[in-house]
Amino acid sequence: MGTVLSNINLNGRGSSKQTHHIELAADLISYQPGDSIGIVPENPLASVKSVIQLVNIDGNKIVLYREEAITVFDLLKKKLNIVYMPERVVNHYASIIQQEIPSTRIDLLNLLKIYPVQDAEQFERVISILDPITPRLYSIASSLTAHEDEVHLTVARNCFSVNDEVKNGLCTDYLVNLPLKTQLEFYLHKNSEFKLPTSEKDIIMIGPGTGIAPFRSFIEERDSTNATGRNWLFFGDQHFESDFLYQTEIQNYLQTGILSRVDVAFSRDQSEKIYVQHKMLARGEEFFRWLESGALVYVCGTKEPMSVDVERALVNIIEQFGNRTTQQAHEYLIQLKEEGRYQKDVY
Repeated sequence: MGTVLSNINLNGRGSSKQTHHIELAADLISYQPGDSIGIVPENPLASVKSVIQLVNIDGNKIVLYREEAITVFDLLKKKLNIVYMPERVVNHYASIIQQEIPSTRIDLLNLLKIYPVQDAEQFERVISILDPITPRLYSIASSLTAHEDEVHLTVARNCFSVNDEVKNGLCTDYLVNLPLKTQLEFYLHKNSEFKLPTSEKDIIMIGPGTGIAPFRSFIEERDSTNATGRNWLFFGDQHFESDFLYQTEIQNYLQTGILSRVDVAFSRDQSEKIYVQHKMLARGEEFFRWLESGALVYVCGTKEPMSVDVERALVNIIEQFGNRTTQQAHEYLIQLKEEGRYQKDVY
């Protein structure tokens, strides 16, 4: 159980994004840089109350859910997915109310308004077909050596459109709106495949957007433990002025020498979009020298297209500056993976 100490929007005025730095106080917590925490979000209170009112059911009624006695209110608020339900669940709903419903993804509240249940008893049958809320994993953005009994997150509010209606991701919307002093339940998720090397090893970190999260943890850990290995960061986002996450921290680490090098790419600040893979290629010769001297490469962020483009750039660097054929460059990359020198945490 954690207590919200801080919840700050990192994006500046005019940004199209909303990325929050969230700090939680948690006694006796234990984790390593590279680990994540899992969070089960709660449904919006207004939606839960509207569903209960619409179907005319007693929110305090005790029902049995997976051998647990729980109120209808708590079940809808904390346990069941009622937001943006999958087609499979909608099809089950149609069979319960015995109506034809076009295949679609829809919120429970809207579904009930368009295709109402007969009564509260029928709604209890609907409850039985709803999926549980699934946990979401977030990379830890802090080091315990730097922040004792704390865990930090970097959370971007997820926005998307459904039938021309703007929607927000359930968990990201829940987290960015958490008031200070809120109690938040979570669990730790260990990641043995994404870990810092011994202190003398050099590392190259490629983390655009919220991919910066674990690298903030890495940098803090290496600073706090006086690691001697060099640290090179590639970061990217849309605009320098509004989207340079942790800008002051990164610049301070560069000035103090904890970060040996920082390369940034802000894709919308010029007519031609520039991403982290372009910065990698521009520094290709030095990048390859780091590889040859034993550096480890870490990539965090979106799986597609970012991590695919980054890996393609990495192969090009090995091919061009290592004087290898494309096949030999791929074999070099495979060797990096086998040696644990190329690690990804992508989503």
